[in-house]
Amino acid sequence: MDYAIELGLAMKRYTELADAAFGDEPVPTCPGWTFDDLTFHLGSVHRWAAAILLSGLRLEDPRGVFMTDPPAEWYADTAAALLEVIRAVPSDEPTPNFSRVHETAAFWPRRQMHETTVHTIDACLALGLGVEGWPIVPALAADGVDEVLSVFFARMTARGQRPHLNGRVRVRATDTGKTWVLGEAPDALRTPILLFAGPGADADAEICGTAAELYLGLWGRIDAASLTTDGVAARQLLRGPLVP
Repeated sequence: MDYAIELGLAMKRYTELADAAFGDEPVPTCPGWTFDDLTFHLGSVHRWAAAILLSGLRLEDPRGVFMTDPPAEWYADTAAALLEVIRAVPSDEPTPNFSRVHETAAFWPRRQMHETTVHTIDACLALGLGVEGWPIVPALAADGVDEVLSVFFARMTARGQRPHLNGRVRVRATDTGKTWVLGEAPDALRTPILLFAGPGADADAEICGTAAELYLGLWGRIDAASLTTDGVAARQLLRGPLVP
């Protein structure tokens, strides 16, 4: 998958939605936010990622960022700047990221692609279009599931919000055949980690759905209770914290 291309497509769709919005629409999946708040957040995250890529430094979230009018144009310009930075920095160049693993520039196009995809879904929901307003292809969704399980579960644990993993849980995409098995790392925090990505691994419980359903369910963009579960550990996992 070419993450930069997929990122550019999601950015284009988000810009279209921002251009159609009044800006004061509530975003149901981001309680307390308006559409303009969502646009400001996404543009600011793009600037933060670009700054890390260009500097090679571990930087805090940006401060003192201003969004100019009209917001859709501000976002489009910010998005274009990030894409130029991604093209300019070799993917294997050492570059920090918040996961502190696989710290090369290649981390950021993938992360920003999923950031933009999820927030484009938020924008669709704010405008009453439903998740169908930005259909997610199975391969992209499966990659997003992999990112949540391999990156965000460990990050959530480090932030004191450990996902409720009690036993081995298999996550299975019914349309792609992709499977993942989660277990606990042998550390004091019992960090949930991705043990296997492939068929045939034993598990105590299972969560399944299409790749898009799993992706949107893990990110809280559809009700995770709509996913099919088998086993107490699977239901416990979905009821707990999953992503920031």
